[in-house]
Amino acid sequence: MIHSTAVIDARTHLEPDVEIGPNVVIEGPVSIGAGTKVQANAIIVGQVKIGSGNTIGYGSVIGGFPQDLSYRPDSPSGVEIGNDNVLREYCTVHRGTKPNTSTVLGDRCLLMVGAHVGHNSRVGNQVILANNVLLGGYVEVHDKAFLGGGSVVHQHTRLGIMSIMQGGSAVSKDVPPFAVEAGRNSIVSVNVVALRRAGFRSDLRLEVKRAFHMLYQEGLNTSQAVARAAEEKWSPEIDPFWNFVRASKRGVCAFVRWSDVKAGSVGEGD
Repeated sequence: MIHSTAVIDARTHLEPDVEIGPNVVIEGPVSIGAGTKVQANAIIVGQVKIGSGNTIGYGSVIGGFPQDLSYRPDSPSGVEIGNDNVLREYCTVHRGTKPNTSTVLGDRCLLMVGAHVGHNSRVGNQVILANNVLLGGYVEVHDKAFLGGGSVVHQHTRLGIMSIMQGGSAVSKDVPPFAVEAGRNSIVSVNVVALRRAGFRSDLRLEVKRAFHMLYQEGLNTSQAVARAAEEKWSPEIDPFWNFVRASKRGVCAFVRWSDVKAGSVGEGD
């Protein structure tokens, strides 16, 4: 199942049913699991571990040098990709920038055409990155997040579980779990659709909305809201929200009326 034009390093380990397409280049101690398909013109380089059942799309580059001026080419770093992911055409996943670190992609993710995962980013399970999404270095994207086409995430920024970014938007602050982000650093609503798909009952959805109201609409700053939340009882399903907000180092995105985002009246500093 290896095309005659593929160039494969002797250090590479391939399971017997891996498919390697035309003009693929695999360089270094790469490991590829059962049932994975590497399509034509893809390049995999460095210390890369790829699990089973993945599709690496045409022209994708996995394990390339990070776009970090401090990176040393002899630094031992790599990429780890889980199982059952689909990386479409021309995706890029860069290796870690510090010695013995990795960029990590979980299981059952979909990276659409041209998506970029920067060095040391950690992408969870069942995440969707639409066309031309850009993740800077050290970005965290938690499970079941959805990033719309052309959206941009600043380095060291986090996106919580079941959050969503509008296509063409940009963030340099953290997007809380269950949130809908639009424009620039702006939360506009709760991601009710994702909550329903995840099986959140109506009482749990109301509890999520109560948490958002406490954080954004009771006139409290983030520290005050976290302290107030600690005095109340929450269902286990809501814990990721407050744990995420509590751990934020960049600060969480502000709440903005959707009408203001659409009108373009939200400034860059908001």
